[in-house]
Amino acid sequence: MNERDKNHLINRLADTHSSIRVILEETDLDICVYTDTDWRIKDIIGHIATWDRQVTQSLIAFKAGKEYSIPELDEDAFNQQEVLEGRKMTAQQVLKEWEQARKDFIEAVQEIPLDRFPGDLLYPWGDERGSIAGLVEYMTDHDIEHRDEIVKAIQASNEV
Repeated sequence: MNERDKNHLINRLADTHSSIRVILEETDLDICVYTDTDWRIKDIIGHIATWDRQVTQSLIAFKAGKEYSIPELDEDAFNQQEVLEGRKMTAQQVLKEWEQARKDFIEAVQEIPLDRFPGDLLYPWGDERGSIAGLVEYMTDHDIEHRDEIVKAIQASNEV
């Protein structure tokens, strides 16, 4: 891992985040994305922020020579509980949290010394270990997956 590789990871995090931000401009965040769970765009944004915060905690722990994971994680229950908590916030508060969570995630990556990058860290979901680059790829893929779902929901709402 060199500085250019590290910057590439940081740029990927910034780019996927920006690609969602562009879509959200002038968009009703109450558009339903998942009919089975009634998750709205606002909920998805809060969900992304939640996982950015969890990943940041893993990175901070790794830098300190420790490990972090969500205790006894039931991922579906955890996600649903976090969405319910997020619904107590306004759309603007969720967006602010989402922006801050990604900023903190990027800062955590920036603060890890290059020689620690190939290291084996515990991912926050607790049943998987890997590299920082692997974790960043997971999270950018996560962004892209949800971004694409948001786009489909917006298109479907425009057809009605």
